[in-house]
Amino acid sequence: MYPRRRAQRPAPRRRAVLLATTVALVALASACTGGGSRAGGDESPSSSSPASSTSPTPSASSGAPVPLTLRFAVYGGRADVRAYEGLASSYMRAHPEVTVHVEAVRDEAASVERLEGQFDGDRAPDVFLADSSNLPTLVGERRVQPVDRLLEQRNVAFGERYERLGLEAFSADSSLQCMPNNVSPQVVFYNKRLLTPSEVSVPGVDPPNPQDGWNWAQFEAAARNISAIGVTGVYLEPALTTLTPFLRSSGADVVDDPQAPTTLMLSDPGSRDALQTILGLARDRGVNLRPTSTAGRTAAQSALKRFEAGRLGMLIGTRALVPRLRHQPGLRFDVYPLPRLGSFRTTADVTGYCISRTSQHVDAAADFIAYASSDVGARITARSGGIVPANLAALQSAAFKDPHQLPRHVEVFTTVIRRADTMPDAAGWPDVVSATQPLLNRLFYAPHVNVGPLLTRIDRLSATLLAGPSPSPTPTS
Repeated sequence: MYPRRRAQRPAPRRRAVLLATTVALVALASACTGGGSRAGGDESPSSSSPASSTSPTPSASSGAPVPLTLRFAVYGGRADVRAYEGLASSYMRAHPEVTVHVEAVRDEAASVERLEGQFDGDRAPDVFLADSSNLPTLVGERRVQPVDRLLEQRNVAFGERYERLGLEAFSADSSLQCMPNNVSPQVVFYNKRLLTPSEVSVPGVDPPNPQDGWNWAQFEAAARNISAIGVTGVYLEPALTTLTPFLRSSGADVVDDPQAPTTLMLSDPGSRDALQTILGLARDRGVNLRPTSTAGRTAAQSALKRFEAGRLGMLIGTRALVPRLRHQPGLRFDVYPLPRLGSFRTTADVTGYCISRTSQHVDAAADFIAYASSDVGARITARSGGIVPANLAALQSAAFKDPHQLPRHVEVFTTVIRRADTMPDAAGWPDVVSATQPLLNRLFYAPHVNVGPLLTRIDRLSATLLAGPSPSPTPTS
């Protein structure tokens, strides 16, 4: 997601191509044995490591190892950064000839901005963390080095050892472009002092449970029950990430083609029926939170602070919220699947380790990613609490399923991931998100709105943006 520069769109990554890539990875893995992992050590910051070496990485067949520095760019909260620092420290203990310099920023938006400047200035890091939504531009601008063959040479067995959705999300041009490390589905976070989901009663429907989840009527009843005791019931963010899983649950979709979208489909009759149900709750001022600011990230932060303070009963989010919520004194929270309008669906945030195409240390970078993706490396990052490991052994480990930590129903993450998809995939998608946000705010919050024409306007705007840049030599509004 590099909205500052519109790249030529790469070839569409349709489902058949993704599945073919996954099958190819499995075939490669069948010739391999073991995971190539080595035990590591403790965590320690590496922010003061020396500058990167410019000498080429020695091959496996060369003589004594040449000392070098790998630059490893990551983003996230303090718990996430500590985990990546711990991963780097563990690797350096096993490989004393390598220094891994961790370069951290607070969130994905800051990472996108930093990487944009680094690539433009020919000073990109060797390895960097990226969201799969960035992949079309990363591939289109030739900024990543495919990792599948590099990792296969290091005996990384793909097959059944990694979450398939993660492998699909980072596949393009019949190659695995980056190695997934985190596949975190959207779930409902709820305050246990305000709500016990299993006690929500709807006539003619069995009570909810963490495995089967709940339907929309039960979810809405829970939100209204919380509001009845003087606390805001829920926060439904006016965002495409909110609408997508619900529309897919109803049998519709937010776009015409998830792998190669040409337009949003909010005005489609099937989508409109589902939206009427969603907006019935979202536009209820007494139940759904209306933050003082509706400017995207600011509104979401306002909702999170209310949840931490016990003044909001439920909100939707990924595992990324967990480290922060764990540090709120007195907050007792748990998670539940998203409510369903039909079949159960959710979406997932997928992040992975990428190698810069301009790196002078591709072999060393591949060695590091192989270690980071191994059972040992994945357990180190899983301890942060903020990710759902793509490595399935780490996903089932105590590092992730810590029974002494909240949330108690951690199995919700592992259950719903089997019914998860990623968000639509296109180079122009970030432009669609930013351009339609004011209209979605209006859809959710405006006192009076003519829904039909507004949905048509949103769809038409998206089609213009997804069609790519205008051939006109001068900018247009």
